[in-house]
Amino acid sequence: MDFNINCLRSFVAVADAMSISQAADSVGRAQSTISQQINKLEAVVGEELLSRRKGRVLGLTAEGAKLAQFARRILQLNDEAYSSLRQDTLSGSVRIGLRLDFFGRGITTWLARFKKRHPMVALEVEASQSDMLLRRSGRGEFDLAFFKQEVGARKGTVALTEQMVWVGGPQFVPVANESIPLILFPDGCAYRSFAITALEAVRRSWYISFVGPSFDCLRSALTEGLGISVLARPLVTPPLQILHDVDLPRLPAIELAYSGSSPCNARVTKELASFLTDNLMRAGTEVAVA
Repeated sequence: MDFNINCLRSFVAVADAMSISQAADSVGRAQSTISQQINKLEAVVGEELLSRRKGRVLGLTAEGAKLAQFARRILQLNDEAYSSLRQDTLSGSVRIGLRLDFFGRGITTWLARFKKRHPMVALEVEASQSDMLLRRSGRGEFDLAFFKQEVGARKGTVALTEQMVWVGGPQFVPVANESIPLILFPDGCAYRSFAITALEAVRRSWYISFVGPSFDCLRSALTEGLGISVLARPLVTPPLQILHDVDLPRLPAIELAYSGSSPCNARVTKELASFLTDNLMRAGTEVAVA
């Protein structure tokens, strides 16, 4: 018997999320429809595909794990074939430069989702500081670059505006009037510049406690109480916390902007910029609601 593509897509969504409700949201179908599709696959295979208890998905059965491997390959070929035959298929390569803090926002998941939607597009991704991204974008080294800028700087198209906040971990205990230990990205980072400028404006002493080349490094140092840092509000998730009751200067908002410099890839670049901007705005809204 033939496998139904829609059933396989729903099954893979369940296998990824280990949840019928989350899978339903990801494929845009009702939970009852997802359950019916899983039942149809189980009827074809003749075996249970999911291990369930009281309606909750606990995992894949041995047959379910085997089918999931084949299902991913089938769906990939199906989507590639469909995309290659469409007249409006996006294709080409995009060199994209991203800020280091993007990797605290789920950017890899978003890029993977874009690739799945547009399999004929090749992405070349590089992470760096805002200053470096701007310079290299100006030299045409990136087709698309996202960076931070002061509000009103007009160096690129503004995707959204975010409030910067002082951030610490659960282990950090501030001591009044003592020099502030800072955890920062390397030179060229907008957060670094704003943190130092704000402290010097109120003549508060500071020193650099830790410099990390990635968001994970900063997050680890903050978690262990090595100091404090400045981040955009959407990046502050447990165990990190915003420092409200600390004698620190107020920070301004900052713009997340992007620029494109390759007319030959204009259509692909525009689609990717719009896709990432939508995800950034959605992530920021979810944080605000929480």
